[in-house]
Amino acid sequence: MIFSITSSFFKKYLKIFIYFFLIVITCIVYQNIHQYDFINFDDDAYVTDNSQIQKGLSFQNIAWAFGFSETANHFYWHPVTWVSHMADCQLFGLNAGMHHLMNVIFHVMNALLLFVIFYKMTGALWQSAFVAVVFAVHPINVESVAWVSERKNLLSTLFWMLSMLAYAYYVKKPSARRYFLLTIPFILGLLAKPMLVTLPCVFLLMDFWPLGRLRLFPLPSSRHIQTDPPSWQSAPVHQLIAEKLPLLIISFFSVGISLFSAHMSRQIISAENIPLSLRLENAVVSYVKYIGNLFCPKDLAVFYPFPDTIPVWQVVSAAVILLLITAAAVRLIQKAPYLIVGWLWYLGTLFPVSGISQHGRWPEMADRWAYIPEIGLLIIIAWGGASLLARLPGRRFILPTIAATVITLLALTAKYQAAYWENSIALFEHALDVTKNNSVAHFNLGIALTKTGKTDEAIRHYQRALRIDPNHPDIHINLGNALAQKGYIDKAILHLSAAVKIDDQNATARYNLGTALATVGRIDEAIQHFLAALKMDPNNDKAHINLGSLLAQKGNLTEAVEHLKAAITLNPENCLAYFNLSVISQNINTINDAMACYTLSVDTQDIPSDIRRKLEMLRLLKKKLKDER
Repeated sequence: MIFSITSSFFKKYLKIFIYFFLIVITCIVYQNIHQYDFINFDDDAYVTDNSQIQKGLSFQNIAWAFGFSETANHFYWHPVTWVSHMADCQLFGLNAGMHHLMNVIFHVMNALLLFVIFYKMTGALWQSAFVAVVFAVHPINVESVAWVSERKNLLSTLFWMLSMLAYAYYVKKPSARRYFLLTIPFILGLLAKPMLVTLPCVFLLMDFWPLGRLRLFPLPSSRHIQTDPPSWQSAPVHQLIAEKLPLLIISFFSVGISLFSAHMSRQIISAENIPLSLRLENAVVSYVKYIGNLFCPKDLAVFYPFPDTIPVWQVVSAAVILLLITAAAVRLIQKAPYLIVGWLWYLGTLFPVSGISQHGRWPEMADRWAYIPEIGLLIIIAWGGASLLARLPGRRFILPTIAATVITLLALTAKYQAAYWENSIALFEHALDVTKNNSVAHFNLGIALTKTGKTDEAIRHYQRALRIDPNHPDIHINLGNALAQKGYIDKAILHLSAAVKIDDQNATARYNLGTALATVGRIDEAIQHFLAALKMDPNNDKAHINLGSLLAQKGNLTEAVEHLKAAITLNPENCLAYFNLSVISQNINTINDAMACYTLSVDTQDIPSDIRRKLEMLRLLKKKLKDER
């Protein structure tokens, strides 16, 4: 009796220590993350250039997040993720460090819940702790934590974990009320990211092991699997499958919405661009590469270029490895059921992001996509390792030593990997060091260098990106803009024209080409491109301003005034629109508006010279009009 009480007391405080250790070691790995900046890869679309997100939480913004506009579904439909970013902007503005810290908090919560779930389901304290700690500190998860745009990954995983916890609560005593409670985090997770579509299948795996609800044959009695007597209710196979059907229906509905939103934003990659055979080959090889990255997290990059071809020997070798592991897991299904469960968890949860169906700029693979699937492999390692070493003499010393060594090495490697995410230049320079033919890394490094004033270096990286991917309009656009900055307008026009030729529905290409043409006096051509840009993006206030100025030069004052007024309506703080309108309209009230706009927009103690000239011109124009009256 006394021993039982002591053991219970010890376990209680041991669990508290594990919680504390999980939090501390994760914070050590990411201790400098509050100093990191946003990066120019997706963070702009999600936060820094997204005016809707920056407005914070409001009924109108939440309605936008749940809507189906093209801007709200730039990637795919994930309204809960949008709301999360809005909340960050509401609380912290554009303080990048705080956005990063929120990611760390979500990651810590995911690791804690992972430990709670597996300890609750299996009763195996140390295996559950090992899975959770490795998950918390593994370098392959750095991308999900250190990248603000991957809030969707962290948030959907949080709801994944809460759904699993709710499922454990449900299976103790199945009821309609408990099932309803289960669907709430499940739906919220799908609204954060469609990754949860495979969760109903994972529930079925959990029914087999460790819950034992699916009794194909008696499971072995082992303290490495279940330390406490099972208290889960078993049920026939057909009933367990039927039990998951409502969740599967919700999943299919979510997939349909995601595909619809991806089509809206023109993110789907057609089979003509990347043949299905190549996508299948890449999927097979990537399954093995993810396993390699789990055991040896070396040369991790933010973007792995999709291969043009894959050697046959790689495809055959990967397929053989996958088949051998599957055969071993099936053969040991009764003796070590956690093998088949962990393996099918890995295969199944990785399938939606295997690249067979693609949208956006799809990479060969991505570290963030292993965030959930790696848990299946960690199950195999934790329970399989404990089982293999169980009979060794001195196992009480060997197991903790191995676990501590592995965790320490992973934590140090993760801390080192996280440092690359400090800013865009460090991140993409590292990507170029560890990958080949990476046009995305060259392109984004070019953007980062341009922002720091290193235009010549940026041009070199844009040119390298273009040699790798000559038909990408954005590369032509950015190279054209950089060349224009250096005064090479004719070369800039060539690249911007190429961008329009590749994608004549690209509003940015049309606008920038119009600007370049206006610079060299090709007014009529510039007007046509500005009109085309506004047809595709009527909310471009800068296009309205430029078009208004050119129309005024052509003598079309009425149309010019209409476009300048449209620019002011879209952006009431656009001082240049007020200035141009006042010059064209020769109206004292408009001149006063322009002067007020400029005065409010800058520190009146230190007005820039260009604005000072405009204000002086407005004063002279106002005096002239008064004298004429």
